[in-house]
Amino acid sequence: MATTEQTSKVSEIRSEMPYASNYIFLNAGSYGPIPQRTLDAIQAYQQLEFTEGRSFVRLGETKTVAREAAAQAFNVPVSQVALARNTTEGMNIGIMGINWQQGDELIITDTEHPGGQYPSYLVARRYGVQLRRVKLGDASGDVVGAVEAAITPRTRMIVTSHLTWNTGTVLPVQEIQELARKHDLLLILDAAQSAGSMSIDLSDLDIDLYATPGQKWFCGPEGTGATFVSERGIEQLQQTVASGSSMQYGAVEHVGGYVLPHTGANRFEMSGVNQPNIAGYTTSVSWISQYLGMDWVSERIAHLGRYAWDKLSRLEAVNVITPKERMAGLVSFSVEGVEPPALVERLAQDGVIIRNIGFPVCSRLSTGFYNTEEDIDKAVSAIENAHRELTK
Repeated sequence: MATTEQTSKVSEIRSEMPYASNYIFLNAGSYGPIPQRTLDAIQAYQQLEFTEGRSFVRLGETKTVAREAAAQAFNVPVSQVALARNTTEGMNIGIMGINWQQGDELIITDTEHPGGQYPSYLVARRYGVQLRRVKLGDASGDVVGAVEAAITPRTRMIVTSHLTWNTGTVLPVQEIQELARKHDLLLILDAAQSAGSMSIDLSDLDIDLYATPGQKWFCGPEGTGATFVSERGIEQLQQTVASGSSMQYGAVEHVGGYVLPHTGANRFEMSGVNQPNIAGYTTSVSWISQYLGMDWVSERIAHLGRYAWDKLSRLEAVNVITPKERMAGLVSFSVEGVEPPALVERLAQDGVIIRNIGFPVCSRLSTGFYNTEEDIDKAVSAIENAHRELTK
């Protein structure tokens, strides 16, 4: 039962997010609703650029503030933060960041998003790297043991997720990182679904590379995010692109063709960023991680996720795929006799927004901190009604 204080806090949040109030929005795993304060920050910055022009000095200040907000949210030094346009960009930074040799091996799981799959497959094609694909299924079994069994003397990297996008399973990433250190491997982690939905202390996890987006659970604008690179990762990962943002200005030796990168993770950043969107990202991340508090946010998301899991599991026609003992705010499920795209389309007619997944073939809902138990109840009722209609 929600307390009066809790109800008041959620009401305040929903007043900033009209989309989450006008619809039963359960798709933060794709795009989070943008809060009013973030829209205000974006528009104010655009107005500033319109009236006072764009500025290299302002750009530097804007990026510095964004890195500081991200560093505070994940409890890491600012030197370990690289601003990125999305999770996939961060995954490319890591996967492309070593000098691959033919016959090297890369471990990847069967639960990975294309953001981790595609760059992994690209290095396999380009450099003759052997992929060792670990089958995790719903990842409710011995994940660490399965990954360790795939390691050979030729293995150089492990690519996996913190929270799987398709089955909604939280993987034991700290144990996987310890395994990577034991075998002197780099761990490249897709954090698209964990960043903003779980309270994460990267100083404790010390992941080699942790790639996050801004537009999902952090409810920021598209084309924003941050990639966190540990000291070990900074030492071992090579730059794959060079720009004015990644190199030390003026530190050039023209005869030898040498230029110094930045000393921290910002050596992996690209130039030509959307400054208003970065200001919006900073606002969203600061609001959620500091004003609302990541502990409260993650606990609420997890509570609503378990509430949805319980409600869905009671429906005879529904098979819940996500393992309850290893879940956060994603719930994947299938409905007997109903194709996931048809279910998504039918629910949208009732104002219930979820999405479908291709592997495994299922539907997925995401419980945001702005959602309520009433949202879940209405969504479950709509799923039950859709099953009756679509299987007549």
